[in-house]
Amino acid sequence: MDTLMIELLTRLGWTSLQSVLLVALVWGVCRLLPALPTATRCRLWWLVAAQAVLGLVWSSPLELAVLPAPAAPATQLVALPAVETALASAPDMTGAVAMAAPQALWSWPALLLAAWVAGVLVMLVHSLRGYRHSRALVRGAADCTDATLQQALHLAAEAHGLRRAPTLKVSAQIRSPQLIGPWRPVLLLPARELQAMSADDLDMALTHELVHLQRRDLWWGLLPALAQHLFFFHPLVHLAAREYAVAREEACDGAVVAGQGHCRHDYGRLLVQLGVAPRPAVGVASASPNFRSLKRRLLTLQQTRRFPRVAALAITAMVVLVGVAPMRLVAAVTPPPPAPPAPAAPRVPTPPTPLPAAAPLAAPAPQVAPQPVAAPIAPAPPAAPRAPEPPKALGDGMALVTHGKLDLSRQPAQAFVLMGGDSNFVDASLADLKQAKHDAHGDEPALWVRRGQERYLIRDPAVLRQLARSQADVAALGSAQAALGTLQSELGQHLADVSMQVTADAMASVDVAAVANLAARQSGASAASEAAQAARQARIAARKAVDTEQIARVAREQAEMGREQARLARQQSVASARASRDVRAAIDQALSSGKAERLRD
Repeated sequence: MDTLMIELLTRLGWTSLQSVLLVALVWGVCRLLPALPTATRCRLWWLVAAQAVLGLVWSSPLELAVLPAPAAPATQLVALPAVETALASAPDMTGAVAMAAPQALWSWPALLLAAWVAGVLVMLVHSLRGYRHSRALVRGAADCTDATLQQALHLAAEAHGLRRAPTLKVSAQIRSPQLIGPWRPVLLLPARELQAMSADDLDMALTHELVHLQRRDLWWGLLPALAQHLFFFHPLVHLAAREYAVAREEACDGAVVAGQGHCRHDYGRLLVQLGVAPRPAVGVASASPNFRSLKRRLLTLQQTRRFPRVAALAITAMVVLVGVAPMRLVAAVTPPPPAPPAPAAPRVPTPPTPLPAAAPLAAPAPQVAPQPVAAPIAPAPPAAPRAPEPPKALGDGMALVTHGKLDLSRQPAQAFVLMGGDSNFVDASLADLKQAKHDAHGDEPALWVRRGQERYLIRDPAVLRQLARSQADVAALGSAQAALGTLQSELGQHLADVSMQVTADAMASVDVAAVANLAARQSGASAASEAAQAARQARIAARKAVDTEQIARVAREQAEMGREQARLARQQSVASARASRDVRAAIDQALSSGKAERLRD
């Protein structure tokens, strides 16, 4: 229930925001194009009401990834042995959530939803009173007995392509003609004003109401009325409904003066004669509801410029494509962290400078065997990263690797676990993953869903086949990342071995130089021994140069693998977001079609 409340309030909020933008767009178009046909204006304002109603009933709105990305994405690859350990250490999470459930009755979403339902009911009661009043007008009206007027009405109805003419009655409680419907429409004529109306005035009034029937305005007007009920708190939705009603009357006025050959001046005089009268709750009237509306209708009659039909259709199509479909602003895909830089080669310590030989004493001391000088301690090479262990199957059939978003700190309002194949795809918490494993009871593929406190299990093969490809794409990218990580760890181990060999060569070079210097001071080495020492040092230097070149080559390969891993991480992030949208759409469809099995505790 909590999830449904939050979802409904979310739809109300996003739809209200989109309605503001769409009303601003339509108002700007009508303001910048005063010659726009009244019928097109009527359609544009009707589309605003359609957008408001669609925003509440549309289950899969368009998602625009324009919001800032979250600071850090959740884990992309989780080893299930570690997850099992965490689940075992936190067994009471589900119980804590269940204990907190009764408090949700007095939460802010519940109060807001109750206020919205109360407002809709108030609007509904007001509309029911208006409907009863209009029915009372029809019951209190007298049938028209004027045969000439009845014949004129039938002829006009045939001229407008109507299969049957509305029922014609005369009422003493109205001041202007009114068409009440939409079921079995009844045309009411004012009894007092009827005596003062000329034949042309009566013909124009009847034509106006028949144009309403021809355009099916009584049926089309139900949608703006519904939008006003659902969004009673939104002033711009009420503005759109009023603008639609005025544009509808202006469109019928234009049809009267254009199609029947009536004079604009005479029709304007008729509008002034009918004056201002309140619009009925269920139906349309020829009179204007206020003086501002009457002024706009008179000014519209003076416009004679023609607007291109293609341009009017293009504007309508633009509004439909841009603003009618429900949209949501979502966070952009989180970019992966940059690849770590390649480890630098260890610095070889500089050998110590040999001391100058001391002058010999009068009696030479006995020769002592030279002792090797202790070399300086070299820094330890960097340890290679540990290669990830290959996934192994658990006893209950669940794969060891889980892809998607696993929240380690809190429990989201909605969660799902897609189990099947060699991997799982989740958007859930640790407690949800444990509960899904408990509810699955087997190795068969399944989709576990939680909405608030309600749990569902979907095993429909068509739904699971629909999601198998998205899940396989995410799993393949995860496996590729794991394989690349293993190769990187092997290169790191090789780099560590080469670095250790370079360090050993440096230490050997220091030992040789120190021993040779000590032996020369004590025994007076000849030029031949110095040449041999130089040759040995040259061989060590050549080997060290080869090792250093190998270190540089391995470092370049590691940097290249780091860039490839970053690219795979970006692809996996996009694939995970797409798979998550597919799963949520499939969940909504399965819940609405009854393919989801509701689980009981």
